[in-house]
Amino acid sequence: MPMIEYNDTLSLMGVMERIKPPASFLLDTFFPQIPSVAPTNKIMVEYRKGKRQLAPFVIKGGKGVNMARETSDMKFYAPPMVGPRRVITPEDLEHRMFGETIFSTKTPAQRAAEIQARDLVELRDMIINRKNKMAADILTTGQCVIEGYADDGKATVIDTISFPDWDQKLTPTTTWDNPNADIYHDIKGMNKLIQENTGEVPTLMLCGENIEDYLINNSTLEKWLSVPNRENLAMLSIAPRFESRQIRRIGYLQSLNLEIYSYAETYTDDDGEVKPFLDPDYVIIANPGKGRQLHGAVTLLNDSLTGFNYYSGQYVPYYVGDKLSQEVSLTMYSRFLLAPTWADDWALIKAKG
Repeated sequence: MPMIEYNDTLSLMGVMERIKPPASFLLDTFFPQIPSVAPTNKIMVEYRKGKRQLAPFVIKGGKGVNMARETSDMKFYAPPMVGPRRVITPEDLEHRMFGETIFSTKTPAQRAAEIQARDLVELRDMIINRKNKMAADILTTGQCVIEGYADDGKATVIDTISFPDWDQKLTPTTTWDNPNADIYHDIKGMNKLIQENTGEVPTLMLCGENIEDYLINNSTLEKWLSVPNRENLAMLSIAPRFESRQIRRIGYLQSLNLEIYSYAETYTDDDGEVKPFLDPDYVIIANPGKGRQLHGAVTLLNDSLTGFNYYSGQYVPYYVGDKLSQEVSLTMYSRFLLAPTWADDWALIKAKG
């Protein structure tokens, strides 16, 4: 069996293609499409906003009426790279690893290979977490602020990617924590807005952690749930259960064809604070499965230090050894941008505040 060349970028890229990525609910649900990686560092971002025009009447003998085509918003963008890195020093190889037996006979070279293999997975997972955060930002604000780090370690705002045509958001007059809030009317209104703008019926209602309690405690929904004969009124069913650690199915809103889920996954931000990807009081109503993960090529210095190589991959591992510091480092580079196909495929309800 051939050994993996841990210091060769192309070999490591081949390894990355074989490693199954972790589940990431927002990416998998809203941005599952992954086109081919762009051959340059620039990515073409194209999305559309729907219209439902009427065909004009023409009188007998009259000519057809020229109609403007629905255009798309297309831009070329070179997103900055993400590049999480791990460093291995000789001291890291002199002691047993986690889970290794006390009387282990592993050599430092074997430990180095195992550490790098684990780093490949963990660095890739960090990038996927960043993608998931970008998905959350786009779904809740219609934009994503990209921050980069200079050599001094201080954060500097690089760019803001926005989809200005997205305006489907609602803050109810009566917040949902009030038992008398008209929750059903709020959901129905945003559901209808998506239908009008896309011609499709939304199928998913994704909720923050607090929404389940608001639904259960709402006076109107409670009355519907207490109807003894479901043949007389079958508006919704609520039967919460965990689908996975971070995903909880709340129920099904039959009258609007919406599966209701709660999403409670968290991440650790750049300041070390644990935060939820989706605000506990937010609700996303959507046509899932339409968004795209776009990737651009990565340009890196070649091994002979005489020029640059272009790598067309989603995740590009890059190995560097330094004899002066006696350190080796593994960096995982990626250029990516998430983009919706239609700006009308989702709506946001801020249930409280």
